[in-house]
Amino acid sequence: MPNMTRTISNGSIMLALRLGLSAPPYSRKNAVIIETVGRKSGKVRRTPVGYADDGDRIIVVAEQGPKADYVRNARAREGRLRVFHAGAWKDATLRLLDGDAEPYLQCMSARHASFVRRFGTDLRAVEITLS
Repeated sequence: MPNMTRTISNGSIMLALRLGLSAPPYSRKNAVIIETVGRKSGKVRRTPVGYADDGDRIIVVAEQGPKADYVRNARAREGRLRVFHAGAWKDATLRLLDGDAEPYLQCMSARHASFVRRFGTDLRAVEITLS
């Protein structure tokens, strides 16, 4: 997807999520907005992602694994980021998990998991722990 199209699409999705609306393949129940600070630009970057709730942590499957920009940005700041979750911004930390991401995809909405499998190049589970 070209950058301009992705920017417009992500902006629309994030607005819908912040308003509590669905924006397929996401809904407020299966998506969060991740906010990081660009490791080179220093600008705030926001990305909508689907997740699986695993008790006191959020599990995201990064489509490009450790090369995903939000993962690289968070890791450059010792894993620190913010997450828009359950209607509010919260401080959090991120860490890559070892092992197969498929069990986590099976806990996510089928539509979102299908999208991740189709467009992902290096699927890796990411743990986000809310502060």
